[in-house]
Amino acid sequence: MPFTHFSRTLEAAVGYFELGMAEDALHELDTLPEEDQCEEDVLELRSVLNQHLGRWEAAAATCERLCRLKATDTERFIVWGCCLYELGRIAECREALIQAHPRARDHGLWNFHLACYEAMLGNLEEARRLIRRSLVLDPALTGMARRNEKLAPLLG
Repeated sequence: MPFTHFSRTLEAAVGYFELGMAEDALHELDTLPEEDQCEEDVLELRSVLNQHLGRWEAAAATCERLCRLKATDTERFIVWGCCLYELGRIAECREALIQAHPRARDHGLWNFHLACYEAMLGNLEEARRLIRRSLVLDPALTGMARRNEKLAPLLG
């Protein structure tokens, strides 16, 4: 199977990232034509690279595009919220998670993150409900909840 310009460029970008050259990886992605910039693999890698470089605004924007592209991927909404969190935009974190597919409500980590944001926004009863639901769905999150200064007081 012959390599296309797209696949060669994507492979080169991944290679740069694996070598610790995230800036070069982004530059490699930038060489792709505009019609390839919206490809899921390109957006996914661009999101990871921007997060790695601490470019939270760009990472959040890319995550939002990914969520609009494939709204059924709960983890993408969680990452979008985390990027917004890094920017201190807590109300937007909450809104990003709420936009996830309704099946996200059955995802322990989604409930955990939403509980954190609700607690930070002062909605303590909703945060308490969500953290309890989170721990029922995924008991492995208990230790993380106990170490979280916003959620630990709600566990009692």
